Amino acid sequence: MQEIKDRKDELLAIILRYEDDFKEEKYFVTENEQEMQLASFNLPKGTIIENHIHLNQERNITSTSEVIVLIEGKLKVDIYDEELTLINSEVISDGDVVALFKGGHGITVLEESKFIESKQGPYLMDLDKKRF
Repeated sequence: MQEIKDRKDELLAIILRYEDDFKEEKYFVTENEQEMQLASFNLPKGTIIENHIHLNQERNITSTSEVIVLIEGKLKVDIYDEELTLINSEVISDGDVVALFKGGHGITVLEESKFIESKQGPYLMDLDKKRF
């Protein structure tokens, strides 16, 4: 697991590498206080995750977190702080995951890629994104 932080020690992103970060049964990489939770699971056959429901509760979410699960391919992810200064660039490959919590980001497709993106909604096009 790789944490990428800004100069103020604020968490901007977490990268989970398929080859390195899926060895433990349950690996929660975020703190309970974070607005978005991220974990990897490597469970043996027969494991049961008990039936459960996530109860409605009011939450105060101030930013939009985004998670990208790269199924196959190669992406370069540029990670910026909230002042839009480039902090880090990372290449992710098949099976890797990047969670983006704060600041900005850009993605360059280095090889034909299939990925899943998930983020909090609702998405308000005029208010949610600023291009730079």
